[in-house]
Amino acid sequence: NPLEGGAFYSPWFGIESSDNLNLIQPVNPWVGDSWEIYNEYYQWTPENNINSDSYTTNPGDILFGSVTYDSSTNSYNMYHADLTTGWSVNTTIPIQKDNKGNYKQFNIIYFVFEKDADCAQYPPDNKVTFYDINVQYNYKTVSPKWSTSYVDDVCNNRAKIVNDTTIEITWDSTMQ
Repeated sequence: NPLEGGAFYSPWFGIESSDNLNLIQPVNPWVGDSWEIYNEYYQWTPENNINSDSYTTNPGDILFGSVTYDSSTNSYNMYHADLTTGWSVNTTIPIQKDNKGNYKQFNIIYFVFEKDADCAQYPPDNKVTFYDINVQYNYKTVSPKWSTSYVDDVCNNRAKIVNDTTIEITWDSTMQ
């Protein structure tokens, strides 16, 4: 846990439609005084936000998340679980059509640490690790060419590609 509470931020992974208007993401936010896990779908146009039931997790719990396409329903299933306690949640998101009537393509993958906070409000272990990453596209396992970037330079928050299946995000909770 952070040494100083009160902030809202989240490490998460997710997929987004090629027009950047639909985001499917299992999230793990710090909600000011505790960690939670839940599934979130955010759609920019028309604006729509759907959150699943949430669950309070503990530092050190092992979390598992997946986003899987279901061709029989033309939808994505988000699954999120705390493997330490056994709690889990599923959320099904039908694929939206674009303004031309075509189903949207989800072909962008993100691993993110999102939202600004004071550095002391981030956990003092200074990292989160996503591992055993398995990406499939058109029903075939692929090795994405990962790239890193940041939007806001907060507490030296950076992503590091450890290998094809591991991404680590670090920060410095001692910065002022």
